[in-house]
Order: sequence, then structure tokens, then C-alpha cells
Amino acid sequence: MTEAEPRWDRDLEYGRQAELRVGEILEWIAQRNGRVEFKRKRRLDLQLYIETHCDKGRTGTYQKSGINMTEADFYAYVFGDSEICLWLPVPLLREAIQHRTARLVEEKDGSCPTKGILVNVAAILATAAPESKRQGADQLGLL
Repeated sequence: MTEAEPRWDRDLEYGRQAELRVGEILEWIAQRNGRVEFKRKRRLDLQLYIETHCDKGRTGTYQKSGINMTEADFYAYVFGDSEICLWLPVPLLREAIQHRTARLVEEKDGSCPTKGILVNVAAILATAAPESKRQGADQLGLL
């Protein structure tokens, strides 16, 4: 279902399916089985850094890491101390980093420099939308 349904019983069932899905995710977290990987954003903005490579020990050699190596089903981005959390399926993130607005960036601080992709939440939502709705986001200037 992608459009609001005027019959309340159908909307109720659609909402119930979402409750069950969130319940599954919370169970995964409670079991600590690695199916959800948490990221915490210090900046309260709409840009998500998605790590792709790291240089462990600052050797000058980058190896695949992050989204390239994760076995998690979801990344969960927690926005600072705001209690806002954005749950993103890993396959969607892997597709979204290919979006035309995504850009390559590096984090050089700390003992493990990383390379990754900076992608806007709007680009992720556009990636998740059916092709017909993606064009509408482009026309509105959202991407």
C-alpha cells in the first residue's frame, strides 16, 4: 500500500504491519545479534556519512570496511542527544550511495582514517521511492 486508504480498517492493518516490523527489529537489538548496526551523528543535519574503507593503524593502506563489509540488515543513525533515530535497510543504503548527489569524503582524524560517501536523507528517500515518484522529487528540487 502506498497511498492513504479511506477505509480505516485497511490503514489500521497497514499500521499494524509496521508495528510488527519494528518489534522484530527491537528483538534483534535485544538479542545483540548484529543485525542492526548503530551510528551516532554529532551534527544534527541531513547528511549521513557511510564508511566504505578504513586505514587501520594509519599504514597508508585502505581496506574495505563499513557498508562494504557489514553483515547487518539495518543501520540505525541516532541524531546526537535528540532521541531521533533513523532506521535504514543496508540494501537501500548500498543503492543510495550510488545516487548522483552522493559525494566521496574522508575522515582523517583519529587512529583509523576512513573514506566514505556523504549522502543526504532526501536522496535515500528518493532511492526508496518507486521510479515514478523519484522523478517528482527531482522536479520539486529536493535532490
